[in-house]
Amino acid sequence: MKNLRKGLIAMLILTFLLLVSGNSAFAGGEVDTSPERFDSADFTNSEFITNHWWTLPAGDNFLYFAEGEDGCEWNLVQVLAATTSNFVGPIYGGTSARIILDRAWLDEECVYDNFTDAYSNLDTEETTYDWYAQDSEENIWYMGEDTVDSEGSSEGSFVAGCDGAEAGIVLLGTQDKGAYYQQEFYEDEAEDVGKVLTFLDIDGLDCVKTKEWTPLETGHNEHKFYCTDGTDGELVKIDEIKGKTVVVDLIARNVAPVPGTPAGPPFMIPSCAP
Repeated sequence: MKNLRKGLIAMLILTFLLLVSGNSAFAGGEVDTSPERFDSADFTNSEFITNHWWTLPAGDNFLYFAEGEDGCEWNLVQVLAATTSNFVGPIYGGTSARIILDRAWLDEECVYDNFTDAYSNLDTEETTYDWYAQDSEENIWYMGEDTVDSEGSSEGSFVAGCDGAEAGIVLLGTQDKGAYYQQEFYEDEAEDVGKVLTFLDIDGLDCVKTKEWTPLETGHNEHKFYCTDGTDGELVKIDEIKGKTVVVDLIARNVAPVPGTPAGPPFMIPSCAP
């Protein structure tokens, strides 16, 4: 009985400590992304994204390519030197975030075989500014985005702290198999969820495979593969699953020249204005 009582006491203490710290009681559970958790996290130097699974040095860019039913798509992700702290409210106000510019060009006929010709001759299919902030545990928080597609739609845009929108975690610092987390929440506009699926070896690198989906778009899932050498990491592949799978590969890093920064919309600095 004495050992049983000790075990129960130890379990109660562990549960209490985990509740206080905001972590799941068991590896692989739901990760707390509530405003309360955000408010208690340490965001010193949060504009520096040093997560060893996905490291985003200022000034770097990443070029992705995919060939699907709609044609060939080039996707350039640029980690801008610029940062922003233009968030409002008692929870998110003043948090410093890195600005990421993400643009896509669609070549419906797959005419262009290099990126320079593609962006020189095609209009952007979609342009997005993302805002990322990293906490002391290397969790990358998604503070919002401003996005515009070729038809002028800004669907999915949100800013943490505006109109009930909440930040979420785009990628965990510590990957636990089965862990799942809200990546963003803006009711009926942006409600993505992420989950850690498994670990694997790709070309001698340690990789984690995640799944992302949204209840707003049934059947549209993405599997993402992040690989690290233990210090730096990259998003190396995305499997987009919506009917037929489309594989998006990282094909180059720090390409040059790059297209100039758009004047907007979308806009680089977050705002609560509609």
